[in-house]
Amino acid sequence: MSPNLILAIMAVVGTSFVSTEVARFPGDVFDRDLKVYLQRRAMEQWPGPAQMLRVWRTAELEPHERVAILLGASAAHDPILLPVYREALGSDDARIRMAAAYGYRDLLGDVLPDVTSGVDREAADRLIREIELVEDTLRERTLVELWLQTALASEGASLPGWRGVVLKRSTGACWSALERTIQLEDFPILATAFRITDHRPTRIALMRLIEAVTLQQFLDLPSDGRTAWGTKDIDDALAATDAYLAVWFDDRCFAGDPRALLSSAMNALGARGVDPVGPTSWEVWLQLLRRGTPPWRLMAARQLYRLGGRWAELSLFRAESAREIEARDALIAWYQPGPTHLLQRQRPEGPP
Repeated sequence: MSPNLILAIMAVVGTSFVSTEVARFPGDVFDRDLKVYLQRRAMEQWPGPAQMLRVWRTAELEPHERVAILLGASAAHDPILLPVYREALGSDDARIRMAAAYGYRDLLGDVLPDVTSGVDREAADRLIREIELVEDTLRERTLVELWLQTALASEGASLPGWRGVVLKRSTGACWSALERTIQLEDFPILATAFRITDHRPTRIALMRLIEAVTLQQFLDLPSDGRTAWGTKDIDDALAATDAYLAVWFDDRCFAGDPRALLSSAMNALGARGVDPVGPTSWEVWLQLLRRGTPPWRLMAARQLYRLGGRWAELSLFRAESAREIEARDALIAWYQPGPTHLLQRQRPEGPP
């Protein structure tokens, strides 16, 4: 038996894939209230994506456990799991096919399909072919690049050297997927897309995503509900984004390391000498989660999870919705109170 297989078997020992939540799948109750609990358990307690692929193929799993895996593991948004969904769509079990179609879209960060009427063989075969094309594309490009290319294609633009599938999706679906999948490491491709497009709505959305991964605040709108703002404020923010990117790319301040962006931003916030992805950054990210702008809160939640905290997907583009505020407050309440002296200023001044 190979060492990797032994590790996979050891990982699944003591891990239960039985989920009471799947009894309410599919349906609004699962989507609205139950999926988050299943996916939090998957992200915090289950083996990682590479091991889950081995578990899927080697472990003795009951059908309801396979359904739970298909619905829970998608929260990782890791393309290494695409074969799981492709294989599950070929199942004779109608419920497994339904979970596979739903989980595949969820893994991409895509708009979730309505599978309440089932997924017949013809629909399953179409999805299998789509997954094969997506797999081929993601062998060379990232999931974030796939969504950026999909957004740019709608306006006749393209990422440099793009070869691969382009999904037929609305730009709104693209931004929703991107806010669920971006990480710090995606700054270069976000910046490249921003410099490619002249389409104003696209540039605005990309600006907000760039704010998230750089801890910058280009768009500073009044929050008192009385101060007026308008087109000029947006124009100024877009110009500030262009200027910021010019420093990092044209003056070679960026030097190929996304962590340099966060180090500079954290220095400006007063947290000097903190490794932005190291364990000493915990309290800084916690303060950003509590007091930061919506883009910063999104990234803070993600980085805190990487450091061992609770998993949660916060939204940037729907940050002021009642549901999103509730999710953010629940996440903040989960963390123990920490010091507030690390951040001396609310807003970084920009790159060196």
